[in-house]
Amino acid sequence: MNQSEWSATPSYMGDIMASSQTINNGGHVNRSQIPGTGHPMGASPTYGMVERQANAMYASGETHHDDVSPTKTPSEQTAYNGNLNTGIIGSEKAPVHETVQDLEITRARRTWTFITWLLTWWIPSPFLKWCGGMRRPDVRMAWREKVAICIIIFFIWCVLLFVIIGLGLLLCPKEYVWTMDEIAGRNAADDAMIAMRGRVYDITQFMNQKHGLKTYEATKELMLLYAGQDVNASFPIAIRTACPSLVSQKADPKYSMYLSVADITALQTFPFTHKVGTLPSSKELSSQSFYGKYVIPTMDKFKKGDVVWDYDWIKSMHKDQGKYWRVINKEVFNLEDYFATMDYPGNTGNKWRFLNDHIANIFDDKGAGSTDVTKEWSSIPWGAKEHQANYNCMKNLFYVGRVDDRKTVRCLFTNYMLLAFACVLMTIVLVKFLAALQFGSKNRPLTPNKFVICQVPCYTEDEASLLKTIDSLAGLEYDDKHKLIFIICDGNI
Repeated sequence: MNQSEWSATPSYMGDIMASSQTINNGGHVNRSQIPGTGHPMGASPTYGMVERQANAMYASGETHHDDVSPTKTPSEQTAYNGNLNTGIIGSEKAPVHETVQDLEITRARRTWTFITWLLTWWIPSPFLKWCGGMRRPDVRMAWREKVAICIIIFFIWCVLLFVIIGLGLLLCPKEYVWTMDEIAGRNAADDAMIAMRGRVYDITQFMNQKHGLKTYEATKELMLLYAGQDVNASFPIAIRTACPSLVSQKADPKYSMYLSVADITALQTFPFTHKVGTLPSSKELSSQSFYGKYVIPTMDKFKKGDVVWDYDWIKSMHKDQGKYWRVINKEVFNLEDYFATMDYPGNTGNKWRFLNDHIANIFDDKGAGSTDVTKEWSSIPWGAKEHQANYNCMKNLFYVGRVDDRKTVRCLFTNYMLLAFACVLMTIVLVKFLAALQFGSKNRPLTPNKFVICQVPCYTEDEASLLKTIDSLAGLEYDDKHKLIFIICDGNI
């Protein structure tokens, strides 16, 4: 806004701008040359109370022509000024002729104004003017700035909340997995779990159902022996049933080929083995598809998740004990029974070597190879059909779970980050506490040769707060002749 535009505005606007000039320009405007003022500096001290509003009017981008009329006479302007809440007392005569100099708006102010309007554009100015009672543009701009600050604070709060809660779930989604140690502790009548083929089942309610035949009934006490155990040995699968593409009908016409169990103690743990044909009077156990038709559909109702294994433990089984535990694409396979079956004296012929020879070579490395054989698995020269047939066979017979990644850096990142933030905050608190300690005697200030200025910015303080602050400053141990208390009225006080 240029000088000619301001000359048509009421005199109170010139008071605001002139007061703003004195404060912002370090007194470059000589008020002693302004007529109509009774103050040595050319303006009443109360004019400084509206310096913030004047700057806000420059930066807000709102016009003031709808607030006042530019056609009033000087006397009408003086009376009009006395009724405004601008810090000018109605009985005082405000200056009529003033020299107004336009102030250059800084880049920081323009940037902040842009951000303010970007965040508060959805609040129309007429609404603030007529419903909010904010008829002055500077008041509306100040209100918008406060709303913008609140929006920014809310956005920062949302970001922090996402970092604390959401980021961890994004990097490491919640998984329903259990280790064998955790399953082993769930062996009570009111909390019983089992592991079978790499999956976890809650059999607490399953044990309350009736099972078996009248002549061989599975009581709750007998089923409780399964709780907390891996029950693969009690539910063997015929090799032809698990690997129909690898074992032909000619090799096993009666579905009688079963893997030899490497862990003999596992067979002795359970009171019954659910092998097809063991109970001729049972319709279910007489079916060759007993496992897929009856076991899986029944147990899926009680499925809770998957079994997970610590990679270091798997590596120890492979490297230190020479076991056939390997990892393929984060899936864990145990081929102990496969190699025990091939080494069994009665199993002769190639029909017991039903897996691809490359798989046997990869697993039978005597601990010299890698525990994670994903790369070796991908490099096997076979077709897609043969690859899928061998994978399905291994998944049905030798799959025991997945690698536990809950302790990886990806899953623990947010925990480490929050711990670092907590350490930084505790360090700041500790440093501030140590800095506040006074180990020596209190030193009295030396008599200064220069003035000590105590600056007090006032914005919304009441009378009691002002009196308390002024009394505190007045009691400082400085020479009263060299002490200046400078109170800035920068708001509605």
